[in-house]
Amino acid sequence: MGASRHMVTDGSNPDRDGTEASAGARRGADSVRAPWGHAVVIGAGFTGLLAARVLSRRFARVTLVERDRLAPGTTHRSGLPQGRHPHGLLARGAAVVEELFPGMRNELAARGAPVFDFGEGFATLLPHGWAPRASVGVKVQALDLTALESALCDRIRAEPAVSVRDGFVVEGIRLSPDRARAVAVVGHDRDDPGRTQVVIEADLLVDAAGRASRLPAWLTAAGLPQPTVRRVGSPLVYSSRMYELPAGTAPEWLVSFEMTYPPLVRRGGAAVTVAGRHRLVSVIAPAGELPPPRDEAALRELAGGLRSSHFAHVMANGRPVTPVYRCPVGGNRWLRYHRLGELPDRLLVLGDAFCAYNPVYGQGLTVAALQAQHMGRILRRADGPAGLARRVQRRAAGVALFPWLTATAADRGWDRSRAGLGLSCLRLFLGAVLRRVPGDPALYARFARVQNMLDSPFGLLRPAVLLRLLRPARPARDGGPLR
Repeated sequence: MGASRHMVTDGSNPDRDGTEASAGARRGADSVRAPWGHAVVIGAGFTGLLAARVLSRRFARVTLVERDRLAPGTTHRSGLPQGRHPHGLLARGAAVVEELFPGMRNELAARGAPVFDFGEGFATLLPHGWAPRASVGVKVQALDLTALESALCDRIRAEPAVSVRDGFVVEGIRLSPDRARAVAVVGHDRDDPGRTQVVIEADLLVDAAGRASRLPAWLTAAGLPQPTVRRVGSPLVYSSRMYELPAGTAPEWLVSFEMTYPPLVRRGGAAVTVAGRHRLVSVIAPAGELPPPRDEAALRELAGGLRSSHFAHVMANGRPVTPVYRCPVGGNRWLRYHRLGELPDRLLVLGDAFCAYNPVYGQGLTVAALQAQHMGRILRRADGPAGLARRVQRRAAGVALFPWLTATAADRGWDRSRAGLGLSCLRLFLGAVLRRVPGDPALYARFARVQNMLDSPFGLLRPAVLLRLLRPARPARDGGPLR
């Protein structure tokens, strides 16, 4: 924050003029009480967009700052390296998005993102065989993350209370003199050659910058401790490419997934219908086993060696429409802000900046959506932004817990070190469920609801379910034929 730079103050104590008052009056029931001041969200990805929508219901102004330039239309941005790889929005997360942005599911469907029953259109190859292919009563939507964020950003730009400031590099945060609360973000515009320092004052600050969050370093710079970090790594790497299938050759499935489950299954893949005949295909393997992106022959050979023929089918019959993109999975990381006693008030951390998962399991977007939803519920009951941070952070931790346990239980197979008793028991239970699901459609229907975060994981501990797990496993059915 060099003293030699010029400094501009932006957003400090905004005037409550008639325009802002009328904007607040249009926000429905929440506007019965006077809107609060100014909220700032760092990061205009999925988490930040949902957070901005929630905050706009209680704050007079919300500023969404983003390092990347957000060009109109569906374009990839450098701050989202995994945007070129398959993503999944679980049924629970999709319901939250629809609640915050009514009509979003239909809007995405009009852009080519199909809606289907999870058990019918989702071909899942588990460690011990194909999951049953039958209706489970859970509606999901195949989508491309970049297209989803683009649609959400279009909606956010139309919010009267929200302003998007893209091309803005956040350099740090400012705290009150006693370091008890956050009061501003500090940064500069990317296109400013002089890097003129800009201070954006805030009554509430949300870090939604994802895995790239620099908040720990900013806390250290302010003389505060960093949160403790839990990590469970994964050596997996994606290689992904978009293909267009000729008319009449599209397979019956809309999404296909071959699950990795170390050490039993080290390689896998995913293929997602993103629009019409386009399939986004990803081959997943440990870094040392995945060929470089330019070696297409080796990549096809690896895909042909997987247990599922779906990925090789698309690669052999489809026309490539993008280069091959390669990206590390990133593993699981939880920064324990909810346990940090000296975390300043009016500072929240959501999404991957707080708890990031191995994206192979498709939990991250839904967890972020639920955290934003719970933040909104706490905001509705509060009289002001003071004292909110700790309550929201603890609730965000509660949302993150079960997905963290299941993801890390599965990924412990990469780690030869001895896990704790609780995690070992969870891994044994998860293994028992996965072993029996291929031959048990009723069990799979229950598992699918838990997997989509519609039901509590405790539902799998009911006596009737435990009895099913004690019976001999039935032969797996072929759940993934190609037409």
